[in-house]
Amino acid sequence: MLKAAPVLLLLAATAAAASDFSETLQMNGFALIRPETRSAVPLDDNALSAQVQIGVDWRPDPSFGAHVHVLARNDSNGSQRGKAGIVEAFLEQNVQAGNDRIHLMEGAFFLPTSRENIDTLWQNPYTISTSALNTWFGEELRPVGVDASYKHRLRRFGTLTGGATVFTGNDTFGALIIDRGWAIRDDWALLGEHIPVTATLFTSVSAETDHRLGWSTRAKWNNDNGSVQLTHIDNRADALRHGDLFNWSTRFDIIGADYTWHGWTAVAESGWGPTAIIGSRGRRTFDLRASYLLLSKKIAQLRFSVRGDQFQRAANHDHAITAAAFWESGHLRAGVEGIRANGKKRVELELRYAF
Repeated sequence: MLKAAPVLLLLAATAAAASDFSETLQMNGFALIRPETRSAVPLDDNALSAQVQIGVDWRPDPSFGAHVHVLARNDSNGSQRGKAGIVEAFLEQNVQAGNDRIHLMEGAFFLPTSRENIDTLWQNPYTISTSALNTWFGEELRPVGVDASYKHRLRRFGTLTGGATVFTGNDTFGALIIDRGWAIRDDWALLGEHIPVTATLFTSVSAETDHRLGWSTRAKWNNDNGSVQLTHIDNRADALRHGDLFNWSTRFDIIGADYTWHGWTAVAESGWGPTAIIGSRGRRTFDLRASYLLLSKKIAQLRFSVRGDQFQRAANHDHAITAAAFWESGHLRAGVEGIRANGKKRVELELRYAF
């Protein structure tokens, strides 16, 4: 019996550790199906989409955590390694500095700019699709690096936050907009995925081809009702071709704001900046711009939203109008959305189960 004691103690310690681990592990996600009418750019998408997204968070302590976001879908739209994989994976730390807070992230993550994709797993609670601006960020911007922010609480006037990011990858940031055009949908790039731009060229959020670090800075003010944020992004790409990837040197500024009152929410963002490549005809630069204004009303289990988009690449100016309605009860959400853009139309239904 005495000889068995060390084994029993080891088993008991292992069981206790497993119990502690399970208590600090959290999982959430959803599964959805979306039938829609067929259309063309900027509204082209699958006639029937199905996907599952899962977020796993490990929080052993309020000051430390880890997050992994995975996605699986029925169609990869012709991309390589695009049907299932990792969307985000990062560590994070919180450090209290008096009444202020320092927040650090290391890994692959969405840059915290969007005023509409505010739910867990970078989801949009207002509409089925996402604005042209944030559709682009979902498809072509995923910093792989380090992010640091400092939050200072003002005595009577809300909170000020300053942040900076240094990242690798994202060298092709801008390729889709120039060659394909803007899109309005909900289709996020996976780490390692290569999304087709032309018959021979691809874009990738995680591929690092020129060994130059990109960077971003932001400043934000918020209170209990709303926020205003300014962001600058510079991927510092060399603007050269590397195999089947063509780097685009992109500098982009964004101003965004949101405000909520009595069940109403207003959201607006505008982004602008140049992108450039160096080809056989020398360096070519194009101006990019995208803006949207969204208004949403929550009434009991119902939500109604309308969004107007404007987007530009070089001299091409386009616009879109979106209307969406949701019914939500418990784990279920059902919705319908209609979009009109440049004379094209799309109607989309969604049935979603959250877990």
